[in-house]
Amino acid sequence: MVQSSSRHLLDLINDILDLSKIEAGQLDLDPAPFEVRESLGKVMHLIAPLAEKKQLSLRSEIGPEVGTMINDRRRFEQILINLVNNAVKFSEKGGVLVQCGIEGFELVTRVRDTGIGIKPEDMGKLFNSFQQIDSGLTRSHEGSGLGLSICKKLVDMMGGEISVESEWGRGSTFTFVLPLLLAPGETDEAEDLDNRRQ
Repeated sequence: MVQSSSRHLLDLINDILDLSKIEAGQLDLDPAPFEVRESLGKVMHLIAPLAEKKQLSLRSEIGPEVGTMINDRRRFEQILINLVNNAVKFSEKGGVLVQCGIEGFELVTRVRDTGIGIKPEDMGKLFNSFQQIDSGLTRSHEGSGLGLSICKKLVDMMGGEISVESEWGRGSTFTFVLPLLLAPGETDEAEDLDNRRQ
């Protein structure tokens, strides 16, 4: 119990630190070439024990065209870990499927689960800070309510978009789209674009 509480507290502190840096404009991206397949494999390997413990399948479908991209590898993996971990955490049967492919000049990654889904009235709250949706499972799965908010802010900084499709009782699909090429000077442009969207 002490170990579990300590991990939860550490996760909460790290999430708050990340969010604070992002909102203060102090979180810098480090765009560099990296192999997307390696990152996907790393994340799947990391989450696999959680899926096995719940007897859930955890699979990936990666298009043959997926290779190298230029963006922030660490932040890409952070986004994916958050989404896949959530998918496993809120699924009680079935499994999670991660799909990744190239569409035009963008990398499109989808995380599909067979979890409880999201009610239509809750869809607009998903990416708000400190917001946890009452899915009926929330109380048994503690969280900071910051994971999805941080994902959205990181995706915006990385010049991409994130969206969700869900049906109550039938699972959810989170999709994030990132440019294959993000030069260091484009970080500020991505933030300016996000400000114009808002």
